[in-house]
Amino acid sequence: MSVRRQHVLPRGLYRFVAAMACSVGLGFGSCMPDPLEVSGIPAVKPEIVVSSQILSDTLVVVALTKTIGALDASEDSDPYKLIDEIAVTDATVSITTKGKSYILPHLQDGAYQGHHIPMQPGDTCALNVTSPSLGLVSASTIVQQAVMFDTVTAGIYPYGDLKFAQVSYRLTDPAAQNYYMINVQAAKREVRIRNVMNPDAYIKLVEDNSFNGTSFSEVFISAPYKFESGDSIAVSLVNVTKDYYDFLKLRAVNRLGLVEYLSEPITYPTNVKGGRGYFNLHIPDVRVLVLE
Repeated sequence: MSVRRQHVLPRGLYRFVAAMACSVGLGFGSCMPDPLEVSGIPAVKPEIVVSSQILSDTLVVVALTKTIGALDASEDSDPYKLIDEIAVTDATVSITTKGKSYILPHLQDGAYQGHHIPMQPGDTCALNVTSPSLGLVSASTIVQQAVMFDTVTAGIYPYGDLKFAQVSYRLTDPAAQNYYMINVQAAKREVRIRNVMNPDAYIKLVEDNSFNGTSFSEVFISAPYKFESGDSIAVSLVNVTKDYYDFLKLRAVNRLGLVEYLSEPITYPTNVKGGRGYFNLHIPDVRVLVLE
């Protein structure tokens, strides 16, 4: 597997990784009313929500959060406080593949990182989580083949007084049914946690029905998110499973935000037994570009 290798993240970035995994897996953008003071409603037991991201071919992060009551938070909730409240920090987390189990130590803010886990395309990996406070969850997924950009460029697309990012890319599609997620968002050295949890990110979903096994190129505008000349953006390409692709399509239709998704009693597709979210092992090709 040929990927851009990364090593252990600086400790200060674990909050970013955990929140980003949640936002990518759970959705962006919403409009919610302020919390209401209501009494007499029985509390619903929180559930574990799983998200994951491969950082290299032997390094993976699993982010664990928990659901919150439907009246406990809103879009205006303090994101720092919310992460502290929903991060699951008491779990024992392991990934099993090829008959061997690997423990993922907890690092910070519900992020558990595993090192030296062999993950090759086609391998089946099983996730097991045991939390004394929230119980057991498990999930299984197949490592997806990495697909990299052949080329990717970006520039400013003016539209009246607004400026959007125009992205042009080309990829070589493997000769199999593939489903892609392309993500465009601001890439800043100092990331505001509120933007990470509910980020101004544009997600484009691409299915290879019309170009299976061939080279494919496309130009798109990442509206409605605004940029300025000189801004840095991160453009990522991920080859995802069909189930996760369908999950993303449904999420795009419903436009669920992080707080909405984590609130009871909303239900949503998941491959996690006993919990929520999605356990995926796909490798992103991330390019950071400066808009001119």
